[in-house]
Amino acid sequence: MKKIYIDFEMNMASTRTKKDMIDADIIAIGAIKYDTDTGEIEKFKSLIQPITNLNIFTHIQELTNITQEDISNAPSYEEVMRNFKQWLGELYHIEGIYTFGNLDLMCFNNTDKKSSNKHNHPRFINNIKSLFVDIKDKYIHYGIRCINYVSLKNLLDCANVKFYGEAHDPLYDAYNLFILDKTLENSEETRNILTIKDIIRPPFTIINENLECTFEEYKINLYKNNSDEVHKAISIEVLKTIRIYIESIKHIDIYNIDILRDINRKLEVINNLKDIKVGYFFLLENLYFDMKDLFDDLMLYKVTPIEYKEEIETIMTLFNEELLYEGIDFGYVLEESC
Repeated sequence: MKKIYIDFEMNMASTRTKKDMIDADIIAIGAIKYDTDTGEIEKFKSLIQPITNLNIFTHIQELTNITQEDISNAPSYEEVMRNFKQWLGELYHIEGIYTFGNLDLMCFNNTDKKSSNKHNHPRFINNIKSLFVDIKDKYIHYGIRCINYVSLKNLLDCANVKFYGEAHDPLYDAYNLFILDKTLENSEETRNILTIKDIIRPPFTIINENLECTFEEYKINLYKNNSDEVHKAISIEVLKTIRIYIESIKHIDIYNIDILRDINRKLEVINNLKDIKVGYFFLLENLYFDMKDLFDDLMLYKVTPIEYKEEIETIMTLFNEELLYEGIDFGYVLEESC
């Protein structure tokens, strides 16, 4: 079977409104074809002459190093797509066409439609659209929520993998997407790192200023020495942070729906962390389900403010007991790591 990794460069206004995205033209394509049986890699790259706006935006030129002369002399969209479809080969051999986010497919669909209407050629996307797979959707199911807001280059950095080539070159971007997918499929350690990374942002990094540097130390130490102590150190720091966070929400306005929704989003971070099978992350399981039950009741107005505070205190008492059972003196840990 074949896996296709694809990236487009678009000529798009910097405002990036919905209309801008509809009007955007694809001006370059890069793709990698990976044979899962032989390990062989083939590549495809081409500039594309724009259909709507024949002049390249200045910021796009600076970002991609594609010049006005490049796109003026580039082959037409129809010509490139005919070559691309020939390069793809038999579609039943293709397992998926992978993109980094849904913008590529949206712009591909829009450009394909505009070119078809203007030049009266068949829609090239029609018989391959179902093959498209958003890598972000694929790994969100693993609990890697940070893939939604961290760049491809930074994701590879977290995985201790060097970004190959120049960013915003479509072939290099497609190749690095292939490397990211292969790394995440084969490395539970990397998936764990990226799951943990979702908590390395406000408000968690604000309530625990030590969290971010502990995470950076964890990344370094993990690839040098994948020992149980390394996993325990980061998990204790995360547990500490979550405990401080839950204490901080004890006095919220339980009738403010926006606050409740925000906390529910934070609980999803805990939900993903509890499934990490190293360190002490397993101690988050009961905490998560207790908090989830409480906030489900809050959303249905089944809990009074006094009952809410009592429930939080009970949940924290049980959490501390579980920590002590595992030999973690959380009061000592708090004092030492602050």
